[in-house]
Amino acid sequence: MRKALNFLIILLIITLLGGVFWFVYTPDKYNPTDIDNLVEQNFKVYPNEYTSSLKFTDSTSLALTAMKFYTLGNYKMAMETFQKYEPEPKDDGYYNLYLGICYYKIGYNSIAVGHFEESMSSFKMFNDKCVAKWYLCLGLLKSNRVKEAKVLLKELVNQNTLYEKKAKELLKAL
Repeated sequence: MRKALNFLIILLIITLLGGVFWFVYTPDKYNPTDIDNLVEQNFKVYPNEYTSSLKFTDSTSLALTAMKFYTLGNYKMAMETFQKYEPEPKDDGYYNLYLGICYYKIGYNSIAVGHFEESMSSFKMFNDKCVAKWYLCLGLLKSNRVKEAKVLLKELVNQNTLYEKKAKELLKAL
């Protein structure tokens, strides 16, 4: 009887220690509400640099219509219009960036992340890649993929980008 009681006490202690260990060392123990608030504080809709350029001369393009909806904040209509449009390869970066923002704004975070990744890989210019990386970080955080977002935020800090200060603040908050 005494052996059984000792065994139960040891089992209880092991279970208690295991619970404490799990609580302290569980990865991604972030509160989704806090992350959502952090993301919303940092998410600013990117201005139209796609069709506002002097280089963009196609006044009948669906891209122009999509960007009008985007600029007005009608992200659902912008997304639907973008989907009917096939961009030229040189425009893939902006196309995916704006389409990603549209998906993000209507709540399809996982799809938005895919477009931000595509945008980042399509852009050739460093600053454009950093913009896409910033939105990718926010999309990853919103999708509760905190570890991946932290890696990219550290890159934004280490590469001395326009988003360095914001990335530092976000990392500190996480």
